[in-house]
Amino acid sequence: MKMNRNVNKYIKDCKHFFPFLSKNEKIFLKRLKVNIVENIDSTNITYDDLCNKFGYPSDIIISYFEDQDANYLIKQSRIRNILKKAIIICTVVILVCCLWRGILIYKSYHDSKNSKVKHIEYTIEEVN
Repeated sequence: MKMNRNVNKYIKDCKHFFPFLSKNEKIFLKRLKVNIVENIDSTNITYDDLCNKFGYPSDIIISYFEDQDANYLIKQSRIRNILKKAIIICTVVILVCCLWRGILIYKSYHDSKNSKVKHIEYTIEEVN
């Protein structure tokens, strides 16, 4: 089942319009791909022909969301929001830890630089 790169581009564009990709969205994209492959001659079709026959990717995604349950969409949006916030918080914590470690290393370097012996005096005494 060799597919035209225009078909792949069309599916990829549809995929990019989804704000999140969960199991249901992946199943939808697989079904869309199968539907496209079954209904067209994929060896010589252009991207514009796909858009004319199946609709623009944005229109497909809009109709998909119109058919979905509102509670499902809200749940997925919340999950995505929580994941975003968790990633941001983890990144900030890691940056603060790295900054703190850098400050400690700099202080250690500065203390070791100041504690180096700069002048050594030798006194030689004769023993009788």
